[in-house]
Amino acid sequence: MKSPKSRLLARLDAALAKTRHPVDQACLRAERAGFLARLGHFDEARAVIASLHGQFDHHPHPAVSAWLSMAEGWMLHFGSMSSGARDKLKRAQALSTAAGLTQLQALSSAWLAHMDYLASDTDAMVRNVSLALKLASADNHGALARASMVVALAYDFAGRVDRAQPWYIRVREHATIDGDDTTLSALNYNLSGHRVHHAMEAAIFGGDALEWARQASVTTEATGNFDAWVGTLALDALVPMQRACLASIQGQYGEALVLYEKHLDDARRQGLGRLASNYLADMAWCRWHLGDAAGARRDTEAAAEGIDPSMHADDRAMAHGRLAALFKLLDDSDAAQRHAALSRECLSVHRKVQAALIEALQAAALHP
Repeated sequence: MKSPKSRLLARLDAALAKTRHPVDQACLRAERAGFLARLGHFDEARAVIASLHGQFDHHPHPAVSAWLSMAEGWMLHFGSMSSGARDKLKRAQALSTAAGLTQLQALSSAWLAHMDYLASDTDAMVRNVSLALKLASADNHGALARASMVVALAYDFAGRVDRAQPWYIRVREHATIDGDDTTLSALNYNLSGHRVHHAMEAAIFGGDALEWARQASVTTEATGNFDAWVGTLALDALVPMQRACLASIQGQYGEALVLYEKHLDDARRQGLGRLASNYLADMAWCRWHLGDAAGARRDTEAAAEGIDPSMHADDRAMAHGRLAALFKLLDDSDAAQRHAALSRECLSVHRKVQAALIEALQAAALHP
């Protein structure tokens, strides 16, 4: 397999070449394995992690154990966005805290805050991101970049792009100094992801969907190109799914279907299974506009049956909203009215979540 290009990886290799203390070596090896997992080089990362367990499990060292938990958390998250990653990062935080490893505590807290954000646990997210920003030294760019990412994503999700932007700038600054290409890739992906989300929301509920799609297309292509250059293999279905959504919004229905059909199964395996009903509904939308009424009905019914109650309220709102339009096209007025009502209900819940999130960020003094 082609070796990834990364300044951070080169720096870790240089540090390993100079280090003679076995514990310091083990920590660097675990950090390097975790970084490889973040790039998607799972086999190599897994082998190093197993080797370190074999070396230290009988005589554990808190720093090594904390770094191994970090690496294993990254492996779970970047392999399939597994919720188990959060437990591993909680352990890394607890071990580093107990051992007085302040900068590792800051890093693990920042990453744990990201897992809290994904789990919609606002209180834990604010608590952990605040702790990370408080503990991180000025040169702990990994912790500062990830903590800044969490605040940026939270503001963006809450609809305050203006407040997110300064935090996105901080992410780029710290990740660039650190040579952390995976964080720069994640920055690109999340920027495009939020723009795609806003575009789809506008397409379903009204708004300038084409302008949002134009903005999203720029960052989506930048993400794909950057990942190809760096050698990122992790979560490789996510960008194609963004491209499929954008093609649909822009009326390129055939292209959207090709992308959906090629990448949907991989996307499910990589952690996007909860959004399957949204994708199926959009596939039905594409089929209808391509003249395939039977296929549209099939995917519409599958999407309606597959809506996951644990989905975020905004995702459920968009799924129901798209289904309302589809059932109207399919001359099922009862189903159309039912999904329209559910869409309004979910959208109202989402607006309340957004307001509560902004209030929590402001209360913690996490201003731009």
